[in-house]
Amino acid sequence: MSWEPWDDPHARRQVALAEERLSGLDALPDGLAAARAGQTVETLVGLYGQCLGRITAHLAGHPDLLAGLAADELVGHLLLVHDLHPDPVETRVRQALAALPEPPEILELTGTALRVRVTGGGCGAAGAEQALRDAVAARAPEIDDVRVETAGPAEPLIPVDSLFRDRTPVGGGACG
Repeated sequence: MSWEPWDDPHARRQVALAEERLSGLDALPDGLAAARAGQTVETLVGLYGQCLGRITAHLAGHPDLLAGLAADELVGHLLLVHDLHPDPVETRVRQALAALPEPPEILELTGTALRVRVTGGGCGAAGAEQALRDAVAARAPEIDDVRVETAGPAEPLIPVDSLFRDRTPVGGGACG
């Protein structure tokens, strides 16, 4: 059996498929078989986690190699699952936010909570907030409380009130 690397899109599809299959275990008609399958998966994940732990321990003297592995999307995710990622949570949160089109301001970051301020609002704000939450979840899954505050919109170039002041037309209007 030869090993061939998956490209990132294929790896993402495989991760989604695994999550779908795992979440479907509870829906199986035979509850005992479903429980046994779930326990087997947990045992395998634990075994692989121990193997990864040993690998990362061997790489402790080579932080550049471990950082290179952690930078790989699939390997980095696996290191996160087993709490073996070399980057601290703050670094990963900052990287996730910096990659957004409009990075928010970090107001507070604790072990499991993040509070940020975004600018703007209006159309697309809900989608942008969800993208922010997804980015943080992907890079720092230990952050389970994300609070987003919206900064007020910037002052308009022409205040709206000035558009409606003294609307008397030049020349006295239609009646004059």
